[in-house]
Amino acid sequence: MMKRNFYKILLVMVISVFTGTALSQANSVELRSGSSVLISSHSSIQEAYNAITAPISQAYQIWITSGYTGASEIIPITFTAKDGAGSSNTITLRPAPGVTLASVTGTISNNAILVLDGADYIIIDGSASGDTSKNLIIENLITTGSTSNTINLINGATNNVIKNCTVKNNTQGVAGPRGILFGTAANNPEGNSNNSILNCIIDGSRSSIASSGTAANPNQNLLIKDNIIYNFSFTGIWLLSAAPSCIIENNLIYQTNGYASTGVSGINVGSVPGQNLTIRNNKIIGINSTSASGITVRGMTFTGSAGATYEIYNNFISLTQSMTGAATMYYGIYFAGSSRYNMNIYYNTINIAGTHTGGTAGAPVSAGIYKASTNDTTAINIKNNIMVNTRTGGTAGAYHTGLGLATAAGTLDIDYNVSYATGSSDSYHAYWAAPYNDLAAYKTAASPQEQHTIFKNTEFVSPTDLHLTGSSIGDAELAGIPVQGITTDIDGNLRDASSPYRGADEAGSPVPVELASFSASVNGSTVELTWITATELNNSGFEVQRSRDKNNWSAAGFVKGNGTVSEPVIYRYQDAGLEAGKYYYRLKQIDLTGSFEYHNLSAEVNVGVPSEFTVYQNYPNPFNPATKIAFALPADARVTLEIFDILGSRVMTSGGEELTAGYHSFDVNLAGSSFSSGTYIYRLTAADNSGKSLFTKTMKMSLLK
Repeated sequence: MMKRNFYKILLVMVISVFTGTALSQANSVELRSGSSVLISSHSSIQEAYNAITAPISQAYQIWITSGYTGASEIIPITFTAKDGAGSSNTITLRPAPGVTLASVTGTISNNAILVLDGADYIIIDGSASGDTSKNLIIENLITTGSTSNTINLINGATNNVIKNCTVKNNTQGVAGPRGILFGTAANNPEGNSNNSILNCIIDGSRSSIASSGTAANPNQNLLIKDNIIYNFSFTGIWLLSAAPSCIIENNLIYQTNGYASTGVSGINVGSVPGQNLTIRNNKIIGINSTSASGITVRGMTFTGSAGATYEIYNNFISLTQSMTGAATMYYGIYFAGSSRYNMNIYYNTINIAGTHTGGTAGAPVSAGIYKASTNDTTAINIKNNIMVNTRTGGTAGAYHTGLGLATAAGTLDIDYNVSYATGSSDSYHAYWAAPYNDLAAYKTAASPQEQHTIFKNTEFVSPTDLHLTGSSIGDAELAGIPVQGITTDIDGNLRDASSPYRGADEAGSPVPVELASFSASVNGSTVELTWITATELNNSGFEVQRSRDKNNWSAAGFVKGNGTVSEPVIYRYQDAGLEAGKYYYRLKQIDLTGSFEYHNLSAEVNVGVPSEFTVYQNYPNPFNPATKIAFALPADARVTLEIFDILGSRVMTSGGEELTAGYHSFDVNLAGSSFSSGTYIYRLTAADNSGKSLFTKTMKMSLLK
């Protein structure tokens, strides 16, 4: 009878977990005023938002405390419109000060974790310290569902900011999902407008960031700036429809893995009539695909639309992947479209390399910039670009080229470019409706265009760091022509007023290592540091340094570098066994010549003593077959871990011995055929020496084989 009753109790617990009502987290979310005065405490983000009464007459903050696990959250978390919202009456969702990492995660199909449904003046700020540190992860764990997004802005969500967040999505294998979506506003003429995504890490999804508004209610004035966007399967940024005004600036867009998607782009711009689009100072690296055939890879793709104006300048694009699948196109910048539009491409540096498979004989299969068929009245301005193409292979008779024009149709102003290709018998420096390796013949065919363009190789710091180096610095032949309104280069350095360099770099001194991000997380008495390099030149390694006061630094360890590499590299270092207190970290990056440069972690790291019993979500989750369950004890206790399947049968028991106060963990391994994929429940119980229960916590985890 006791066993039967136990199963009934457990079944109730399982059901409550799936309905989002179990394990109430009282006081884990705090509603505060704009000046940080506590108003009320809540068990969920949704509950705190709902507690803000409209019309609002002040700014509010919703703090996610260190005790938050999302156990009381019902997904999706939905922020609806509140009357009175404005530039002074904002609502900010953020980690509480001192929180190293807050995680808002869930598994939801064909919806999003966080939905801004007509909400205005919302700020999602992932920094716990008010700077640019990233202490908040928002993640949809599901891998299926064509609209399984992570964050949705819909139905007239305006004047919102998403900044300093890590936004993750795991649907690379499904057509449709987005990491962040500016969706439709069918009944709101404002559209989802005046929104910004700033200094975020967008990891995964089919398309990392996308806008798909309606022509009647377009999504206007979007700003996508200073983000790291990677490991998408279709495109990093997709302006699919109705985004008439947008700035895409200073983003790093790359892939570390290819996915089975036949059409892949860093930035993909659909047909948006009347669009005013600026794309500047971005770095696009390593776009590729694992499909078997029919592949098109492009750094940027444009389907030109009527009345649109595109300003594309100061970008690095490096596509150097050798793919086994057959590709019909491998282009840095590609544009087409039968309507009349204005395409302005200035000061970009593009490097194409690798070994090619597939293509069509008699046509360019790879190019730095490629113009397909366009309207005779389309205005095309291409100046001061550097295009280097050393790609080889492909179908016999297919061409590799620097600049390529399928036809000379349009109102053209094309000149002062560097166009270069070599490496196989089918490489041609330029293609003007036909391939050319002879500069004089090319100038004759292109006349009156391209009279100052040169065919010349250019030296880059590395295949992906396209800053000029070696003999290219000071090369008089790389002098371009000033372009009105563009006075700085990709790094913000002033351009020469009379003879600027061609390409995105005004020949500044390149740094040995370009650091894309640097973050820290705490697990008990261990601090894990994670940093990502975008490119490396002669990198010997990193000395990890620690300080208690920002003045006196000591070496905690050393992580070996990768010399010179052309792909982003992820590094991790664990600083274990630390006493409670505040710590500061920095990296001393040392190159092979002994030169060094410091990179500081922007926020302090707090290692605390447990003040209460805590059980953490297992990590990783989902897992296969091993995972770790960490917990904190404020006092000595005997701790037992029990694991049950979804039917309530106990499948594993661990522990039982006495543990001292502090941070501990259980390693769980569900290998073997007796453990099938699915949801499991784990329960951790702490008791004193007499057997009296001190604490019990039940949570769920997912085994995915």
